[in-house]
Amino acid sequence: MKTSDLPALGVSLGAHVVVLAGLFLIKLTVIDPATQLDLETVFEPERTQEEFTKELEMDTQVSETFNTQPGGAVTGEIGSSAGPVVTTSKVEQAETLEDPQIEVSLTEVTLPSDETIGKDFGEGEVTGETGAAVEGYGAAMGRITAELIRMMRKEKIMAVWLFDESGSMKDDQKEIAENFYKVYEELGILTKKDEELKKRASDEHILTSILSFGETIHQHTKPTSDIEEVKASIGKIPIDRSGKENMCQSINATVDEFIGQARRQGRRLVLIVVSDESGDDGDNAQLLEATVSKLKQGRVPAYFMGRESMFGYPYARVRWVHPEFKTTHWLQVRRGPETPMVECLQWDGLHSRWDTQSAGFGPYAQVRMARESGGIFFILPGEEENLVNPRQIEDRKYEFLDMKEYQPFLGDRRSYIQNRDREEFRRIVFDVIERLNPYLDGQLNIKENWYPMEVGPFQSEAAKQVPKAIKSMGLVNQAMAMLEKIKPLRDTEASMRWRANYDLAYAQLVTFKIRLFQFLLAIDQHVATNPEPKRKNKDAPSNRWDARRVPKMIIPDEEQYARLNKEFGLKMTRAEYLAELELQGKEAQNLLREVVTTHTNTPWAGRAQYELRLGFGMTFVDVYRNPQYDNKTIVVPKF
Repeated sequence: MKTSDLPALGVSLGAHVVVLAGLFLIKLTVIDPATQLDLETVFEPERTQEEFTKELEMDTQVSETFNTQPGGAVTGEIGSSAGPVVTTSKVEQAETLEDPQIEVSLTEVTLPSDETIGKDFGEGEVTGETGAAVEGYGAAMGRITAELIRMMRKEKIMAVWLFDESGSMKDDQKEIAENFYKVYEELGILTKKDEELKKRASDEHILTSILSFGETIHQHTKPTSDIEEVKASIGKIPIDRSGKENMCQSINATVDEFIGQARRQGRRLVLIVVSDESGDDGDNAQLLEATVSKLKQGRVPAYFMGRESMFGYPYARVRWVHPEFKTTHWLQVRRGPETPMVECLQWDGLHSRWDTQSAGFGPYAQVRMARESGGIFFILPGEEENLVNPRQIEDRKYEFLDMKEYQPFLGDRRSYIQNRDREEFRRIVFDVIERLNPYLDGQLNIKENWYPMEVGPFQSEAAKQVPKAIKSMGLVNQAMAMLEKIKPLRDTEASMRWRANYDLAYAQLVTFKIRLFQFLLAIDQHVATNPEPKRKNKDAPSNRWDARRVPKMIIPDEEQYARLNKEFGLKMTRAEYLAELELQGKEAQNLLREVVTTHTNTPWAGRAQYELRLGFGMTFVDVYRNPQYDNKTIVVPKF
């Protein structure tokens, strides 16, 4: 090698060192000796522990074997009794859960027997189940058998059954009496087979007492082990004619009456409440919390057999036919709401709500008492054909996975109000609900039925309703402005329930605004044209006019529009008005459909579909009203 070649060799060697060093560094960056795993989950980390609903099968046969289940486990807000409460299809289809890597440890594993597992279940649970969907009383009472056995492993029981005295419960009481044998025969069979209970074979493991309540409380049996006496006493439960159902007061009085007696006998008191209503005193926050506190302090689990709440609404209406005059009456009963306070509009655009829309959850007061005491709220399907528009009950199917983000708040009312009012979005939505509450403002109740047939009397009655409609339209405009102001907060709201409340309320207000003006058009058209009745029935001729909601909207002609423009000062041409009417109709449809799409398979979607089916138009139809409704001797019962 020549001396002159050394500089070139040095440059080449240096370049190769730099390249190799770079490659070495790249290799170190790509290959990390510590294996990195990126685990993706379908569950969002910020969610709290889900409470799952249990769906119980219908079984009226006495069981010869027993599988113990722990009671008082934390389970979720209920879905619906109309279909499977839990579905796994959405989880099973998740790509992130495909092809799991499983490593098997080959160590010896021994499991305790079913009997041992059953005995080891304790009562350490703090809260009970907020909903177990059942197909009937047989399934519910089968589960109660399991609960009683679980508690009887540690102590004797005094079970007090508390029935409401409403007339609508008579069929339910008969069915429960027939199923009583299932509970007590199973208890007898299992007592003989269970080793721990056999040690106390000489003891009466369970005593039962039957009580009923309405405005006051009545005791029908003292605590007894005589099943025949218990069954016979259920058939003697009276019907309370006051129409009042003081549930919390009755539970308080029952605990006071029996807790001392149960303790003296070394027994644990258990309450089983059977009612198809939500109670009249559950709105009393102080009384409700006192009842919850008494149940918890006395270690008294409260089990409820009840119905689903009406969606965002305290009431349902039950059909009752007078036995002599055959007149149909719709009696108002309490069946909700599912939340501490109403979260939906109580107004349907003309008057207070009359719909039958299930909430998918039980009434708040009952569910709270069951949950806090360690009991269970059983959702019974019941016979709902006597409710207004039972189709709304039959058509809805709420799946747990669809409803899990819409669970109601089950804490105390004071905490609920504090949490709601702290957030501007929720506070304004509730303020709109209060402003448009027909129970607080009677001017929001516009007459829809039974207008006189004659033009003069019809016009006189309609003249009383027109100012109400005009005032209502003004309130709707104010409410829409309030909701539009907080629209930017909608997407930052954490609760899907409150988002749904906002979406439905705004869509309804747009709908109601159109419908109210259509009501005014229908009145004007009816007075101007004085149409002939279309109903043909010689035995029941038309004698009244009813306002009806229909899909087809009234399109005013030039003559009618001139009258309206003169009356209301519309400040636009007829062509401009028709364009605006079409625009508003499309907006209402789009908003309602958006609720259906965004909140699929929920009560909010069901309510939006209901509004779409009704349509936005109004018209008057001739009907027959039985003169017996004016009979002063008719006495309508109170439910």
